[in-house]
Amino acid sequence: MRCPLDARPGRSPAWKRLLLTASSNRVSLFTFPYNIDGVIQSDLNYSVVLNCLASYITPKPVLHWTFNGEPYMTGALLIIRRLSWENLGTYVCTAKNSQGQYPSDPVTISLPEEKVDPTEAEPIEPDPVLSLSGGAAISLLVAGNVGAAMLIGGISFTIVQSLKARRQRIRMCC
Repeated sequence: MRCPLDARPGRSPAWKRLLLTASSNRVSLFTFPYNIDGVIQSDLNYSVVLNCLASYITPKPVLHWTFNGEPYMTGALLIIRRLSWENLGTYVCTAKNSQGQYPSDPVTISLPEEKVDPTEAEPIEPDPVLSLSGGAAISLLVAGNVGAAMLIGGISFTIVQSLKARRQRIRMCC
């Protein structure tokens, strides 16, 4: 029994054989960002890369791209540098040679869908009114007045000290 991951000299690499057996189609597309069920979701102005692989078709084919069913370009690598509205749509790579045409599975490039779960509106209750009475109210008033007196006293002390220092400098000078 032969191991399918056999990588002996003269044989194609194991990853290529796995790719061939995993793909029902002879033409495979590798994409960035990855496609999920044939859909690539990307934001505008980001890059998208589509790479067409048809290495198991002989004779060697020419790779053609279609965009929304219309001819687009030729080559294995399709790079959209800055995705715009005009680039959104369906792309297919077709390998053409003297033996026939082999299309890839279609890949559609679209904008990401906003996933917002609906929520039920909850009533907003106003903040409760805080009230003080009795001893707590009197204590708060006394503390506020003492604080204000200390602030005024500190400012007055600073002003008096700066005036004294200025007078002493004037006396020393003259």
